[in-house]
Amino acid sequence: MDLILTGGPIITMAGDGEAEAVGVSAGRITAVGNASDVLARRNPGTEVIDLRGAVVLPGLIEPHTHPDLSAQMYGLVDVSGFTHPTVESVERELRAAAANAAPGQWVFAFGLDPMLTPDLGVWDRQRLDAIAADRPVAVMIQSMHTIFVNSAALAAAGIDESTPDPPGGGHFQRDSNGRLNGKVEESPAIERITRAMGQSLDSAPDELWAQYGRYRDAGLTTLGMAGTFLPAQAAGLFEALAQRPDVPVRVVGYLRAQNASHLPERPGAGSDRFRVQGVKLWYDGSPYSGTMLIDDPYLDSPLCCGTLGINPGTTGRANFGPDEVRDLLHDLHSRGWQVLTHAQGDRGTREMLDLYEEVLTANPRANHRWRLEHCAMISAEDLARAARLGVACSFHLNHVYYYGPELRDDILGRERASRLMPVGTAVRLGHRVSLHTDSPMYPPEPLRLVRTAVTRLTRKGDALGLSEAVSVDQALRAVTIDAAWQLFLDDEVGSIEPGKRADFTVLERSPYDVAPEQIDKIGVRGTWLDGHPTSGEGV
Repeated sequence: MDLILTGGPIITMAGDGEAEAVGVSAGRITAVGNASDVLARRNPGTEVIDLRGAVVLPGLIEPHTHPDLSAQMYGLVDVSGFTHPTVESVERELRAAAANAAPGQWVFAFGLDPMLTPDLGVWDRQRLDAIAADRPVAVMIQSMHTIFVNSAALAAAGIDESTPDPPGGGHFQRDSNGRLNGKVEESPAIERITRAMGQSLDSAPDELWAQYGRYRDAGLTTLGMAGTFLPAQAAGLFEALAQRPDVPVRVVGYLRAQNASHLPERPGAGSDRFRVQGVKLWYDGSPYSGTMLIDDPYLDSPLCCGTLGINPGTTGRANFGPDEVRDLLHDLHSRGWQVLTHAQGDRGTREMLDLYEEVLTANPRANHRWRLEHCAMISAEDLARAARLGVACSFHLNHVYYYGPELRDDILGRERASRLMPVGTAVRLGHRVSLHTDSPMYPPEPLRLVRTAVTRLTRKGDALGLSEAVSVDQALRAVTIDAAWQLFLDDEVGSIEPGKRADFTVLERSPYDVAPEQIDKIGVRGTWLDGHPTSGEGV
């Protein structure tokens, strides 16, 4: 035995509560149980580490994130509500960035947040022209489904009043006179802007490595990369990083649907540190751009129809029709590939589940683990149908914490917001749910997800949808063993059991032993991958 960890609770997430010690050999867990039994198996070369009361959990898992996009966005001009509490601060940051940019150089900012930065007001082409008329400026909102650009940016991208909306859900918004107003919605249209920037991939390895470090510091050891945003020629970057002996995270990758032709020879192809499991689609959009597809219109409120620019009566839209992807889905299913689909609204999740049901029942195959991502307003009826079909749900729960008050009071209304992110209903219906932060939309923070799942508290301290709360144990499963199951890794990670990989997250205290509203305050001591600390001593 190479290593024994003891001297603190070992939370196994394997159905047998806590253990006193865990033993590791060659990167695998070989013993779990009381301290005397595990220590009896040591040999002269065994390293014994005293946890000094720290708590060991299986390595925490983020099943839906974007490491490549996060690496890029966190290197941009920061105008987020996390760091800019006033509109004056946001404008000052943009003006400074424009002043420091060379003539013709793009200014790209990330994180504009009408919810966290009060009184942000309406953003459009005219407002950005006033900040910087002679340099192309693009400002992406925190949800990532919308960017605002100035006239110089539109010109640089070759977009004018005659430019049609691209297929796949992209939209160049226009005013009542048919003039582009600078609001660009959804990935197919946003990519027309980002391509014009001509960003180099030279710094991508260093930026991505730094992002891996952010995940590690949050206590994460495994990631689900829900659709890579790097070009196809950069796919080898993830494989190269995975070969580094000091890589701190495992990555399960999903290609975007338009890149499905680049899938490897089989699902799970790759290594234990990086593998490709399937394909990601986007069916609808975001509640903060009015593109989440819902049955009833968004509220007609100053925030919704003014600041966010959502037209009265809007119910969102689908990015594609069934005929556009039906053949692709049948092909992916027949070859064993997993499919993830971004679907948020009640109508959006229902329509996507209709398509899933058609494909999955035409050629039944057990254990496909197809997933619906975010599931903001999925109905109880569709949760039951999803459970029957074997379709898993991953919940974007930070919508409740960060934006719950605005969703309740200004965007959806109280009744619909009370059903937001119905994790409790899903668990009661037998789902193995997962929770995610969708970085870079929100920072990686698995313990905040656990806290929110248990308390349903928003950032303002009020509860939203208490009937959808779950227990601490259920919430921890959603960031450990059940998240591993959704990634087809439950035989490797997600619980502390003999035979599994020795991936651990070490916390200062047990989530079971603190008040639920304090779970996100628990400090992360370190993480381990294959029995090796990813930084420092790991405890």
